Amino acid sequence: MKKRRSQKILLITIMIIMLAGCTLPGFSTPTPFFFPTPDKTMTALFEPTQAVPATSAAEDTPTGSEGGEPTATAKVIPTNTQETEPTEDIPDTNTPPPAPAATNTPISYVGPAIRSGQSVKATKRTFAITIDGSQAEWTVPWQYAIDYAVFGAGNWTNEEDCSGDIKAVWDEDYLYFVVKVKDDKYVQEGTKEKIYLGDSIEIVFDRYVSGDYYLQAMTADDYQLGISPGRYGIEVCAVVNGKLGAACAPEPPEAYMWAPKIYAGRKTEIKIGAKETASGYQVEFKVPWSLIGVTNPNVGDHYGFAISISDNDAEGALKQQSMVSNVSTRFYNNPTTWGDLTLQ
Repeated sequence: MKKRRSQKILLITIMIIMLAGCTLPGFSTPTPFFFPTPDKTMTALFEPTQAVPATSAAEDTPTGSEGGEPTATAKVIPTNTQETEPTEDIPDTNTPPPAPAATNTPISYVGPAIRSGQSVKATKRTFAITIDGSQAEWTVPWQYAIDYAVFGAGNWTNEEDCSGDIKAVWDEDYLYFVVKVKDDKYVQEGTKEKIYLGDSIEIVFDRYVSGDYYLQAMTADDYQLGISPGRYGIEVCAVVNGKLGAACAPEPPEAYMWAPKIYAGRKTEIKIGAKETASGYQVEFKVPWSLIGVTNPNVGDHYGFAISISDNDAEGALKQQSMVSNVSTRFYNNPTTWGDLTLQ
């Protein structure tokens, strides 16, 4: 009996020693048990479920020493702070956006019916006219000197070099002009579309001014006409001091239309007479209204208009050295720079 009691006491003592030995130095830590859950801290595993922040933080997972399992530490982001990526500048929502540009609204060039430049007066014809270069039968006065250098001003010397005066009348069928030109040397060797490269006259005419008053380009109602006094055959006759020899017979005067392009070409409908004068030459011509799109001319009508003179003093060359006009602003393909023609 006494022996059994001793054995029980010994067994109890051994058990107490073994239990106490778990916390004593020299005893190894038992292998920890892992729950089958994601690699999170215990706080993260057992805290109440929360809504996911708009921007989540990356997990920081350093590797443990001595080949141990990685220890994960959750990066905590305050719920009242949100991490955001840089963005483009956002317009102020209180500022109204600009109105969309009109895409189908036609542009209007409508304006006054009269150009503001120099106005040539054409009176109703009351006398017979023979187209021969003479102005003897013309009973209307000369008007508006043609002496504004609008091209090649550096080549233009003075009025004696190149300038002119004009008379104009009209009837139901024609617009008539006579132009007296001062020119110290007559040179015209061009024909057809090249007549402007010699001594010649040019008119620009806008049939319908108000419809495209502000348009700085020629349209179908804008005309450009050239009038050549004739090409002299200087290769077979003498030219002395710029004057023709008595035996020289000029090639016929001619007219050419450059615009509108669909009607470009020689215009035999324009009748021309030319003659040499002591100070230059004189040209008389008549233009059918039908050629420039006018069907019913009347007193008080206004048209865009300018008349100009090209000058070439270089014998044997096709060259427009200068041009003078009755309108100082005149540019050939910009009707807004032209003047006015009034029917009286």
